[in-house]
Amino acid sequence: MGHRRAIAILLAGGATALAAVAFAPRARSQAPLDAGVAPGATGGATGEATSGANDVASGDAGVEIVFEEDEASARLTLPVAPADPAARPAWLAAQLDAAVRAQPLLAGARVGAVVVDVRGGQPLWSHQAGLPLNLASVTKIITAAAALHTLGGDFRWRTSVLAEARRPGSGVVEGDLFLRGRGDPTLTGAGLRELAQAVAWRGVTEVTGDLVVDGSYFDLVDEPPRFADQPRERAGFRAPIGAASLERNAVTVVVVAAPGGAGPARVSIEPPATDYVRLVTPAVATVATGRTRVHVASKVTRTHLELRVSGQILASDGVTFVRRRIDDPARMFGEVFRAALAERGVKVRGRRIGRGLAPPTAVLVAERASPPLAEVARAMVKTSDNFLAETILKTVGAESRTLPPPPAVAPPATWADGTAAVHRYLVEQAGVPAGSFRLENGSGLFDATAVSADAVARVLVAAWRDFRVGPDLAAAMATGGVDGTLRRRFTEPALRARIRAKTGTLAQVTALAGYAGGDSGRPLAFVVVVNGLTPPARAQARALQDTIAMLCVAYTMP
Repeated sequence: MGHRRAIAILLAGGATALAAVAFAPRARSQAPLDAGVAPGATGGATGEATSGANDVASGDAGVEIVFEEDEASARLTLPVAPADPAARPAWLAAQLDAAVRAQPLLAGARVGAVVVDVRGGQPLWSHQAGLPLNLASVTKIITAAAALHTLGGDFRWRTSVLAEARRPGSGVVEGDLFLRGRGDPTLTGAGLRELAQAVAWRGVTEVTGDLVVDGSYFDLVDEPPRFADQPRERAGFRAPIGAASLERNAVTVVVVAAPGGAGPARVSIEPPATDYVRLVTPAVATVATGRTRVHVASKVTRTHLELRVSGQILASDGVTFVRRRIDDPARMFGEVFRAALAERGVKVRGRRIGRGLAPPTAVLVAERASPPLAEVARAMVKTSDNFLAETILKTVGAESRTLPPPPAVAPPATWADGTAAVHRYLVEQAGVPAGSFRLENGSGLFDATAVSADAVARVLVAAWRDFRVGPDLAAAMATGGVDGTLRRRFTEPALRARIRAKTGTLAQVTALAGYAGGDSGRPLAFVVVVNGLTPPARAQARALQDTIAMLCVAYTMP
């Protein structure tokens, strides 16, 4: 015998028509310096869930919206929308209005929400949809859409090795060897080793000068806007952003429990310790009971970064990882590449890691291309990776600004270039009124946004209508009950894989936005943003987001 389970929702929005938008995205890419040079491997990007990792299913709350659940199968049965298509909008609005009225814990919060038919662009329901709010990691939807529109899904970042001069008929580079980074946010130690192998394959055996890192594609302001709001945070999610970046400009402390379940744990760092990053007297014990607690203290000195690791690891856990930001990306980049060259028999006689621009006469030795933007955006949105988001933002600025004609040297790209490009996308492509929003960074970390639910919905509609953007954006979002930050939400068979959305979480913020669709082929876009949350209201707000998405699926079922 079945029983009924009550699930509440919370939404908001004002009735505003979504304007028609024009689309003219252009596929761009950093041109290879020499198409004949092997680009190296293009392994996929991975990311870590950070500010947007709100992947725990919310509990039930409220009394007005009910779904039928069979006790024996524990399978959710969606409510049935009216068979008459003309009656469905009123049915949906009534369901959502009733749910909003039933949420006393959210009465003091600021709530903005809207549900939109992506084909027509008209709102089906809204509540305070024009209210500017902090989007948290839902901001990454805007960053991804602007990047896919501006650069194209096939855009690739390129990292180049250039020689000041090559001695004819020998493997000697006369002078310095330049490692030019142009913002690749996916480059790993393995990727640098592949690039070093390509240098060796080109016959280079010796460099008479120094190894010089050229990071002039971006300016030297390596912290995104608002990251200074939390200046003492050393976690990997707050890593600096540079044109020459490696391992997302963070190191991973790897702690492996002792064999046999007792004794000191084995502690290492990835990339391996260099002269810049030093692991100091780790002291982690393996324990049979209790819980894993590993503390990593960072000490920044004038010449290097020290990591002191202490605590305990539960034997049954086996291994645990902790990420910590670094402060000198170019130096780590250069030191890891120098070690990779040495492993492959390429000797760099100069002892220092220099920084500077490669001269116009420098000769290309090897080049490596990143995975395409569409793949990187998928990693960024599904796992809410802040480093990828901020690098993509600055790259959009670098590639879309007006540059001086040759032979003038292009100035480094700035954060203002990136935010200006995203602002143009919001106004010119998504039809968001100029001056109606504030967006200061690409990840949504800290107090970086004041953007309405209506504006996010306009982005979702604009992307869906452009076949060069929409499929990649939808694929980038977490799939309900399947992956990313939604892998533990929408797991019921009636909902699994029918919702693609981006989560957002900060101390007083929870947000969910994306697409929901049944079998009719007419998906809806939905946006739910709640600010000013109190701790008791958070679970209820999440449950209401879930209900909104569920009702969107029900609406779109034939």
